[in-house]
Amino acid sequence: MRIVCIGGGHGLSTVLEALNSGNHHLSAIIATTDNGGSTGRLRADKRLVALGDIRRCIDTLANKDHLMSVLSQHRFSFEHDVKGHSVGNLILSALCELTQSPTKAIQEYSRLLNVEHAIYPMSESPVDLIATSKNGTRIEGECEVDALSDLPQELYLSDKLISAVPEAVRDIYNADMILIGPGSALTSITPPLLVNDIKNALLNTSACRIFIENVCKENSVMSKVSPCQHASWLSNLIGYKFFDLCLSVDALGAMDTRVDFSNLNSEKLNTHNKQQLKFVIESMITKPNKEKSSPLIH
Repeated sequence: MRIVCIGGGHGLSTVLEALNSGNHHLSAIIATTDNGGSTGRLRADKRLVALGDIRRCIDTLANKDHLMSVLSQHRFSFEHDVKGHSVGNLILSALCELTQSPTKAIQEYSRLLNVEHAIYPMSESPVDLIATSKNGTRIEGECEVDALSDLPQELYLSDKLISAVPEAVRDIYNADMILIGPGSALTSITPPLLVNDIKNALLNTSACRIFIENVCKENSVMSKVSPCQHASWLSNLIGYKFFDLCLSVDALGAMDTRVDFSNLNSEKLNTHNKQQLKFVIESMITKPNKEKSSPLIH
């Protein structure tokens, strides 16, 4: 099964970890607009694409006992310019300089950790996320968008003409299933959907496009929108419908297969339970058609 996963943050890495042990060809297309933390500092210094979520996804797919996997997640604590940076972010940054290509850098980093699945940035061009408020104010930067107190009227990229990585577009067209989310709706899920090449591929692929809802309300302005309304609300915001089905935590059916979704939330955190999420997705893989009678559709 060829599965493409789109998003960012901890949500995307959770999905990848849930599916990693299955016999699937996974591709991940990752948001690259983050401007906070270690990633934000590297972007400001180097004008790179955001590397943190990319590094997290590759680390998730790597063998946890692999020394490189452990090392890449280590963050320096001593007082120095590297304080707060993860080793993996610094390695990826160095590889970007050496290869002059984020995609090639990601391939080399994946090779270091023996990760065979395909990991792509949403674009090789550094861009920022921009929102327009109700009163017409322009808010630039992912962290700034995440801190909004009112829902934005518009969301777009600082460069609307950036290109997606060709291999990522190819994988969308060739996919059997596309999983979008979970995660922060405005800042993790939406940025890749704003890239025109990805938009066109999502509109024309024959794959079943599934939006994975969050298990609880976000701790952001999106708390004003119910998780079960995120997909339709985002579609209205960006101007096109990017999903066929919604995977709801409260739903009790996947196609014709009876599945209990009530335990998708983790006992410890407001995140999806990896084992249960894997079980639900695997049950859907047996019938990846766009069946309009499914109770997963809102």
